[in-house]
Amino acid sequence: MKLKVWVLGLLIFLFVFSCGGAADEEPEAPLDLNKGKSYFFLEEGKYREYNVYEIRYYAVDISDTLQYQLREEVGEAFANQNGQISHFVNRYIRDNASQAWELDSVWTARIEGDKAISVENNVPLVKMTFPADTSRRWDGNLLNSNDPNIRKLVNFNSTFTVGLNTFLRTAEVEISRDEDGITFRDIRREVYRDSIGLIYKLYNKVKLCSRAECLGQQLVESGRFYREELIAHGYVDED
Repeated sequence: MKLKVWVLGLLIFLFVFSCGGAADEEPEAPLDLNKGKSYFFLEEGKYREYNVYEIRYYAVDISDTLQYQLREEVGEAFANQNGQISHFVNRYIRDNASQAWELDSVWTARIEGDKAISVENNVPLVKMTFPADTSRRWDGNLLNSNDPNIRKLVNFNSTFTVGLNTFLRTAEVEISRDEDGITFRDIRREVYRDSIGLIYKLYNKVKLCSRAECLGQQLVESGRFYREELIAHGYVDED
């Protein structure tokens, strides 16, 4: 009988102790829904300048190589047809630093809920999703009629080197990493810097020659190579 009472008392003690211990655990930090939004930087008056290197392939051994500079300026905000606040993004180009900028195109961009959206040549693309998390996947073509394009955040709050500059607190988005090594190559990624915006873009989407005389020789038959690297940024009023 004494043994039963002792065992019962021990069980009651363990139950009370375990309950008391749970109360001492650190509560989980609340999810920061805005985490990463400052990487898709849309402050009016912000500008970014890039060196661009581009190759347009038309056939084997037939291509155009272009080198020029691109400037983006975040323009004024406006409400779109759904009431969402967007910004104009004015894009200028020039051959080199000795020339004046000329307006090339106007895009728009916005953060809508948990999505960063850029409308490029009238095509809306989901560039990032929030909160930033390297385990998340999303369809970049969710808002347009193109085939799904599953993107992912492969690095967040990491360092990234562009030319001679190393940036802290960057986010790298993998748009595509697909190739068979014989007939095609589709490597695309974008890198964003906290409180700056896009600092690097690489699009290498080409078809390789698959005819008998050149199969396996990595000769590009058609497509485009495009690289964009940040060289300057600031605010228009500071120029």
